[in-house]
Amino acid sequence: MMNLDTMFIFLAALVIYHHIGYSLILKLAKRLKKPSVRQASDTKTFPRIGVMICAYNEQDHISEKLNNLGAQLYPNDRYDIHVYLDGCTDNTEALAQQVKLTLNEQGVTCILHVDSVNKGKTHAVNALIDIAQAHYDILVFTDVSALISVDAFKKLAWQFENEQVAVITGKYTLDEQAPQNQQAYWRYQNQLKQLESNVGALTGVPGALFAIRADKVKPIPNNTINDDFVLASQSSLSGGQSILDDDIIIYERECDEECDDIKRRERIGAGNWQQAIMLAPLMNPKFGWASFNFLSHKVLRAVMPLVIASLYGISIAQMVLQQSIWAIIVCATLLTVHGIGISNSQHHSNGTIAKIHYALLSYWVALFGIIKYFLGKYKTPWQRVGIKKLRNNHVLLAKRIVDVAGAAFGLIMLMPLMLLTSLAIKLDTKGPILYKQLRVGKSTDEFVSLFYVYKFRSMVVDAESKSGAVWASKNDTRITKVGRFLRKTRIDELPQLWNVLIGEMSLIGPRPERPVFYGKLDKTIPYFGWRTYGLKPGISGLAQVMNGYDESIEDVKSKIGWDYAYVLSLSNRKSWLQMEWMILMRTIAVVFTGKGQ
Repeated sequence: MMNLDTMFIFLAALVIYHHIGYSLILKLAKRLKKPSVRQASDTKTFPRIGVMICAYNEQDHISEKLNNLGAQLYPNDRYDIHVYLDGCTDNTEALAQQVKLTLNEQGVTCILHVDSVNKGKTHAVNALIDIAQAHYDILVFTDVSALISVDAFKKLAWQFENEQVAVITGKYTLDEQAPQNQQAYWRYQNQLKQLESNVGALTGVPGALFAIRADKVKPIPNNTINDDFVLASQSSLSGGQSILDDDIIIYERECDEECDDIKRRERIGAGNWQQAIMLAPLMNPKFGWASFNFLSHKVLRAVMPLVIASLYGISIAQMVLQQSIWAIIVCATLLTVHGIGISNSQHHSNGTIAKIHYALLSYWVALFGIIKYFLGKYKTPWQRVGIKKLRNNHVLLAKRIVDVAGAAFGLIMLMPLMLLTSLAIKLDTKGPILYKQLRVGKSTDEFVSLFYVYKFRSMVVDAESKSGAVWASKNDTRITKVGRFLRKTRIDELPQLWNVLIGEMSLIGPRPERPVFYGKLDKTIPYFGWRTYGLKPGISGLAQVMNGYDESIEDVKSKIGWDYAYVLSLSNRKSWLQMEWMILMRTIAVVFTGKGQ
């Protein structure tokens, strides 16, 4: 059986191969390959192009996008623009109708397909494929937020003169205002994709723009997360090269802020895992470079979050259990990297350490995406990433990092205590060890989330079967002997570390309220619902450590001021860190003094 030291070396080797070795092999292949020179074509026969656009609430960009497509240096009668308006609730449809009339006057056909209900991007993509596939030689898929060079269609047509080519994309360029870490990431991706393109086996395309021979396009499964990757990769299963033409410029106008980027990385992590399973036939060696690139790039990228998490876990375990020198060095290095990375993120540093910190953070976020994928969290229609923000995004990002690290560390280190607690509950009374209860989570303009909070059971089974939903009191007869101790020390809250890990809660934040009380409280207490606007509820919080458990509406009213004081602390990093530290110290005091209720 492989020991931990050997396992660490093996996993570290995978990381090095994925990030360095793979690209070195592609560079070697480029040197060994004889360069091929193609002369630009003067043919006057242009293939028919169908442009596929899926739009959901794109009023900021739709007009400019359609005008950009209408300005292509390509015969107007040889391409049509199809826009699928997927249940838009803003001004997107009206703006698209205005530009459509202008384009039609110029001889460019623009067709709007309007759906009154938001059914999701997968549905929209498949609907456009069904509508257009039989009428065109090439299908071009492009995002509303991206502009393309005016000669893009001409260059696509020229590249497709090579009958071996099935998929083409261009060079993806971010706006100068994009965070430097994102720009560095895409510079690396463009370099890697160019190397893959050299062997005709590009792995993945940016959804901003890619083109596929119409007869190679296949509908995508309804639950697809990364539609662009799956659409392009499916064509490889039927043969054909995938290439990148760096003369085709793709300019992304919509820049993610750091919190938005984190959400995207989470979704990409889930998508990477899904597509590794969905496109498993590509691993067959008969596909040559496509198989090798898929395994080395996308399959390893899918499992890399698990590899990184295992490396962290092994290092911590060997440091704590064996006091291993190498493990101490690794843990100290990681702590330093993340400390410097978090500090430099406020100053938009783009140094090597900042890049490593960003890469490691991205893998941790992707891990939660994988967990959410298996929990069925990616079954809802698409939503735009950017939403209205009322708090400092750097603080929210740092807060999430602390949540992830704290919850993971807590679950590992407190496992013995949790096992003893489980045994004590089992010996004390009959019934389950854990208790789950529906609670109200983070709210936004669009939704109020609900989730199940997990606790160690501190009451008798069916405690509310006769009384219904009521607040617990100081001398509540429903609380068991062990349960009274658990509630005093807050040990009953420990299973909520799992809620934090999967992103439903935070370590510190407003108390999550039960839906049965939420409506009454929202009507009785002004602005009660705003406590968790854009903010996840917490295991502990300022109101909890200052006031204890709620017994009545009056108790809740007295906590509102504390909750809003905490929200105000999120306005800048210094005030948040001071507040977070104070709450942590008071929480520890409650646990060791038994002052909980």
